[in-house]
Amino acid sequence: MRLLEFHIESENVKRSFAFYRELLPHIKTLEDDDQSILIFEDGTAFGIWRKGYRGIHQGRGAEHLHFAFQILPEEYEAYKEKLLSLGVEPLEHKWKDGRKNLYFLDPDGHQGEFMPGDWLGRS
Repeated sequence: MRLLEFHIESENVKRSFAFYRELLPHIKTLEDDDQSILIFEDGTAFGIWRKGYRGIHQGRGAEHLHFAFQILPEEYEAYKEKLLSLGVEPLEHKWKDGRKNLYFLDPDGHQGEFMPGDWLGRS
């Protein structure tokens, strides 16, 4: 099993979509007036929904969410630089075992994270 999609809410979908389109590698986009979606190489979809938009069966995107993307250790500095180029202050957290994760707040206050490795200790 894997997580296939997740959606966040935004006050300004076009602004947030532009931010994530620049930040995250993707292979396809879908857009309409209420939502914009990035589709990653593995088929996972990351959606940005207009605040208050209701999807199938009245589903909603998250108003404030924390999420993490797994990156390779050698990509860490590139993502840090990309955040800076987008005008976002990267926030680092160093764990007791020496691992570092990179956090950021997006234009709507969602907290994203870039994690070199996963919860099973794999890079």
